[in-house]
Amino acid sequence: MNELVFRVPLKITSDLSLNKIYSGIFWAKRKKQKDDIKTLVKIALKNEKIIKFNNPVEIEMLFNSRLDVSNHAYVFKMIEDAIKELGIIKDDTDKYVKKCTMLKQRVFDGIVVCIMEYE
Repeated sequence: MNELVFRVPLKITSDLSLNKIYSGIFWAKRKKQKDDIKTLVKIALKNEKIIKFNNPVEIEMLFNSRLDVSNHAYVFKMIEDAIKELGIIKDDTDKYVKKCTMLKQRVFDGIVVCIMEYE
């Protein structure tokens, strides 16, 4: 089974919380956050052997922050969009992304991303 694991060095603060989006955030700030996340993903993948997934996948992200697990949904989506835009996954529709998992971790100061073929 193909698997791609990489680490995104991002200090997650309440500015990246799903709660912040619910309370209203200007579109230009959301776009800047998305662009910044995409840049970080590119940097994180720089030294990795890139696998392009044409079949359905499951994506697991492990976060190191003080936020509740579900509050990472905004960051998860931005990373998912970045890996789609970089051509790692074919699309982010439910035809290609079958499972998303968010977990907490205390090993790496940032996000561990794991993309696997869906079985």
